[in-house]
Amino acid sequence: MNVVLVSSEVFPFSKTGGLADVAGALPKALAENGLKVSVFSPLYKSIDKTNLSLLLNLNVDFNAQLIKTNIYHTLKDRCDFYFIENEAYFNRDHLYGIGAIDYEDNALRFGFFSKAVLEILKALKINPDIIHSNDWQSALINVYLKLFYKDIFAKTKTVFTIHNLGYQGIFDKSYINNLGLPWDVFTLDGLEFYDKVNFLKGGIVFADTVNTVSKTYAKEIQTSENGFGLDGLLKKFSYKLSGIVNGIDIDVWDPKSDKFIDYNFNNPKDKIKNKSALQKLLGLPIKEVPVFGIVSRLAAQKGMDIFSSSAKELLESNANVQFIILGSGEKDIEEQIAQLSSQYKDKVSLNLKFDEPLAHKIYASSDFFVMPSKYEPCGLGQMIAYRYGTLPIVRETGGLKDTVKNYSNRSKNPTGFVFEKYDVKELTKTIKKAIELFNKKDELLKIAQYVMSLDYSWKNQAKEYIKLYKKIYG
Repeated sequence: MNVVLVSSEVFPFSKTGGLADVAGALPKALAENGLKVSVFSPLYKSIDKTNLSLLLNLNVDFNAQLIKTNIYHTLKDRCDFYFIENEAYFNRDHLYGIGAIDYEDNALRFGFFSKAVLEILKALKINPDIIHSNDWQSALINVYLKLFYKDIFAKTKTVFTIHNLGYQGIFDKSYINNLGLPWDVFTLDGLEFYDKVNFLKGGIVFADTVNTVSKTYAKEIQTSENGFGLDGLLKKFSYKLSGIVNGIDIDVWDPKSDKFIDYNFNNPKDKIKNKSALQKLLGLPIKEVPVFGIVSRLAAQKGMDIFSSSAKELLESNANVQFIILGSGEKDIEEQIAQLSSQYKDKVSLNLKFDEPLAHKIYASSDFFVMPSKYEPCGLGQMIAYRYGTLPIVRETGGLKDTVKNYSNRSKNPTGFVFEKYDVKELTKTIKKAIELFNKKDELLKIAQYVMSLDYSWKNQAKEYIKLYKKIYG
């Protein structure tokens, strides 16, 4: 089976979030199962071209002009990776915008990207069985394919994965002209969304099948609470909607060989050396206290608003803990946590940046990993934490609900702590339960050893995607 996967970011070439991790790891797992896989992504300014080969020059008819496009190629993990170069659209310091402000021309940037993928496939005579697009940035592939390329790719089927319904690619309706789309797609049954054009909606409507990144999230997005205005549409298309939990790259996240951590280990009892090393690196007192790690966007969606209040409450009660936070995001939340970091220098380390090596160190050194998300389509942090014998603290939502089993006196083989209500008090109570478990060393060690044995690799999840591909391709 010949599969083309399209993503606006792909690790290790470009990354802002979990989409890149999926787009980097899933192709490798598919290829290991015997599929031929090609990956398409923009060539951003941050990608080093010296490791790529210039494959093709192409003029793409877009926005009433012929746009010069260079296509670069490399082979990685038995997969072909193609990068689309355009100076005007992709030679920028950031992928989607500056801070929380999107680039004004994102509709053109990713409309062009979608159109260019199909033109390149045509030029290279690649005739895929499946085109698997991801999120709003590549959603228009499904629209263009059905409207303009169905004769060329007559047998090609489309899979569209929603990684986060909260981001839909909504733009002024005037872009219909720029995108070269007929106005008869601008209807309630097409791309129209409150008198604007919605890329993600187009991806859903025109795809042969739609999936999202956990079974629970597939149900949640069909409700008014989590549907972001598309719940009615998703209910209508529920017959072609499913959920497949993401996996993680177990070669990247491996405590036995991780090049970023100070001491490799295979038993959680040996984590203490990494904890001491990280405490020293961050200027925290080197002592055996429960360490709570966070690697996240500092945003309300990730539960960082209730975390900052919960952490404040615990610190004011003189709890003997340390919080290590890595990430950046919403300014008010950054400021709240920064204030705690300033006031409790010996208990809070705030690192307002993206730092891959530090992320690995936090996973390997923490006793608990905090993910109190308001909603979470899948979440990768809890699975990565398992690899390092670190127990997640999560809210019962989306993929977190599907992958974390709550610790209690009645549960068999618990894997972490789960709370239901999105509430500061509930989170604080749950963190206190984790502190209690920390003081039961033997029990904590037993659970940590168990979670390290869990398999959330792409090996199993890739087979679920192959089933999905075969279901629609026949």
